[in-house]
Amino acid sequence: MQKFSFRDKLTGLLTREGFQSHLMAAQDSSRQGSLVVVWFNLDNFKMFNKRFGFEQGDNILREIAGLLAKIFRGELIARFSDDNFVVLTEWTSVEMNIENLQEYLYSAHENIALRLRAGIYFPSEGDDIRVSCDRAKLACDSIRKNHSLNSCMFHEGMSRELALQQHILDNLESAINRKHIRVFYQPIVRISSGKICEIEALARWFDPELGFISPNEFINTLEHYMEIHKLDIHALKQVCSDYASRIKKGLPLIPVSINLSRLDFELCDIYSELEDALELCRVPPELIRIEITESINDEDMTLLNLGIEKFRARGHEVWMDDFGSGYSSLNVLKDYNFDTIKFDMKFLHGFDINKSEKAKYIISSNLQMARLMGMQALAEGVETIEQLEYLRSIGFDKAQGYYFGKPMGLDEIFSLERGIE
Repeated sequence: MQKFSFRDKLTGLLTREGFQSHLMAAQDSSRQGSLVVVWFNLDNFKMFNKRFGFEQGDNILREIAGLLAKIFRGELIARFSDDNFVVLTEWTSVEMNIENLQEYLYSAHENIALRLRAGIYFPSEGDDIRVSCDRAKLACDSIRKNHSLNSCMFHEGMSRELALQQHILDNLESAINRKHIRVFYQPIVRISSGKICEIEALARWFDPELGFISPNEFINTLEHYMEIHKLDIHALKQVCSDYASRIKKGLPLIPVSINLSRLDFELCDIYSELEDALELCRVPPELIRIEITESINDEDMTLLNLGIEKFRARGHEVWMDDFGSGYSSLNVLKDYNFDTIKFDMKFLHGFDINKSEKAKYIISSNLQMARLMGMQALAEGVETIEQLEYLRSIGFDKAQGYYFGKPMGLDEIFSLERGIE
């Protein structure tokens, strides 16, 4: 009975528990110094299920399980969860076996281009089994967006990354409660007047142990581990509290944009969270803009579209953030209704905007497209007067970036010489 419980019902491979049990025995063997843990992940498996159905998805998993059993004959092989597989094998042929596996998948499924990424870790004597698997997974995750590589070996830099991720997850709630995560505001300027017309709320983490944690680090981690809604709910509540304070004092206010992850629409009722905060703080809904990043996919369409329309019906403008940083910009514009498009200027870094005709063409053509769809255009990441003057010349509405001011306290915004519109 115990042996059966260690087998995955779909594929016949070992389960996570079965693998860990067998690995303990393998680590005591004479092969220990030559063994590696390999973590496999099938790219875009959720999209495959959506396109072809769960039955075909199960068939693919069985096929991969069979291939792993054939290529890594006699080795420990397990299905850990969903589309994640783990193999304990000899190092000598592991890279060649990974490439053979990938070549077979490409040739057998040319119409869907299946990719099975692999992360490799060399266990050391005394390594915890879970640590070995986590490190192999981290190596696998590191090439998620690098389609030129099918495999990657773990290195100590990844270990530091893993420790940082764990610190972020372990300390998120205490950082919120102890105000180590604070909300700052960055000015958005109307180009025609040069005055501040809106602001963006941005979370910053000042950790007592690690110091400043980059937003990219904690946001990416929280999204990966499905904890991002906790940060976003905290940020929107803090914005409403900050605005309530100014309302009580009779001080002026301008619209503020709040960043929401697409995952917020799945992980919580983000609409109700915002509405409750607005009602509690007596903040008018028209003062709050909703920013959603471009990195949205087909899975999100129905749920996200419903959320966007609920926000718009309540009086909130909805903006698309980081336009141009992803690969599906045109599909996003086609499938969703946005009031403002925020153009990401990062791709201009390294270019002289006055000399690069290609960069100019990309920006101006995308601007015209937004105009035809009735959307306003905001350029973010503006750092030089040359960039600003070019954006002015082609008709951008608004701009944001360090040229106008870094993220700062709310009261500081209203004391800037540039002035409020």
